[in-house]
Order: sequence, then C-alpha cells, then structure tokens
Amino acid sequence: MRTDQIALQLYTVRELMARDLPGTIRQVAEAGYRAVELAGLPTIDPGSIASLLRDAGLRVVAAHHTLEEVRADSGVLLDRLAALECSRLVLPSLPAVDRASADAVRSVAAEIGRLAAIAAARGVRLVYHNHAFEFEVLDGTTVWDVLIDELPPDVELELDVYWATIGGRDPVELIDRHADRIALLHMKDVSDTPSREDAAPGDGVLPWPRIVERAREAGVEWYIVEQDVPRDALIGIRRGLDYLGRLAEAGD
Repeated sequence: MRTDQIALQLYTVRELMARDLPGTIRQVAEAGYRAVELAGLPTIDPGSIASLLRDAGLRVVAAHHTLEEVRADSGVLLDRLAALECSRLVLPSLPAVDRASADAVRSVAAEIGRLAAIAAARGVRLVYHNHAFEFEVLDGTTVWDVLIDELPPDVELELDVYWATIGGRDPVELIDRHADRIALLHMKDVSDTPSREDAAPGDGVLPWPRIVERAREAGVEWYIVEQDVPRDALIGIRRGLDYLGRLAEAGD
C-alpha cells in the first residue's frame, strides 16, 4: 500500500455534506486525501460535483450506485460516471428479493454479468461490495459463494473488511483466496465493544498490518477509509488516514 492509494468513502461525511457540500469537500482535501469514492452525496448534477472535486484536488476512484439505479437507466448512470472521469461502478448490496434463495442469487449474478458487459463497453468496471449477509447460510451455501462461482471474472470485488468480520469471515483469508478479484478494500475497524460498531482503521481490533501486507501482495489498487456511523466524522477520517499512512511508510 502506498499513500497515494488511500482514498475516502464520502458516505462517511454524508451528514456534513448535506449541510455544506463545498465546505465538506474542502475539509476532506485539507485532511490530506487526494482521492474519494462517491456515495451519500446530496442531489447534485455531475458537472457541479466534478468541479468541486477538481478544485479541491480530489479524483474519483469509484462510485456506489444501487442495482435498482443501474437497472432503471444504465446509460444515464454511465454518462454521469463519464462526466466524473470515474472508471468503477460499485454495487453496494443486493435487494432482498434478489438474495432470497440461491437460485435468485444465481439469476441476479447473470444479470450483473450482462450489466458488466454494458459498462465495459463504456470503459467502466463493475464491482460488487459485500456486507455481512453474504456469509450467512442460504440453501446449503452462501450468497458470497454463489456470487464467486457465478459472476464473470471481470466483475471485481470491493471487500469490506469490517462487514466480512461481522459475517464471521477472516478478511486476510478472503484476500488470499480471492486475490485475483479484489481491487478495492473498505478500511474500517471493528471496535472492541459488545456492539462491535465500526471505527476508524487502527482504532479497533483488526490485524491491519497483516491485512495491508496481504492486500499489497494481491495487488489491491485502492484502500478506502470508511465509517458507517462515525462519532465525529472529521476526526475519524483524519485518524484513519494518519494510521494507514504510517502503515504505508512502514511497508516501503
């Protein structure tokens, strides 16, 4: 991991963006970030957000959009990504109906494969992001295992190490097993509390040196700081960047 591979998932600062989008974007850049992943933005046209990010010196490495959004009009969505110079479209979850059975997962995996081909024709890679439900038993298998078996190889993975851990999996083992598919990591920690809420990387119990070492060996491209429910988002994003930056320097 290099320091220039660390990005921020803007969902972490969604409440701040809702109150002051330009100011929050500036604060993200002032915290030291040079790249972001999009989610949680207020309604805004792609030209305006592209201008705000460009003025702050921030590049877009990926954008989260629901499967429902992609189904509704993939062309409009791909036009938006083009305006943002964004080359990865991340599906952040599956609708409940599409994960109700193993057969439903197989069907949606085939659909995602078709959507990936449409995106690829526009220079955009499709990525799937996990939560914890993918690792629960379903019809004698799991959503994760069905997706791994059924999704075309060109559909990449964004491994959320927090949710994988909550789902009972070892993120290091998952990185090793799927090294050829994991392009992005969501870097959020598991707190040492009964509720196991998420925390900034370095503020919990996950083995970050091992995670980063394996991810580096696997060729992961982006290490994306995120918190779903931060206590203080601006403090958290600074702490996460500082911690990962020290790990990156130690690995040089």
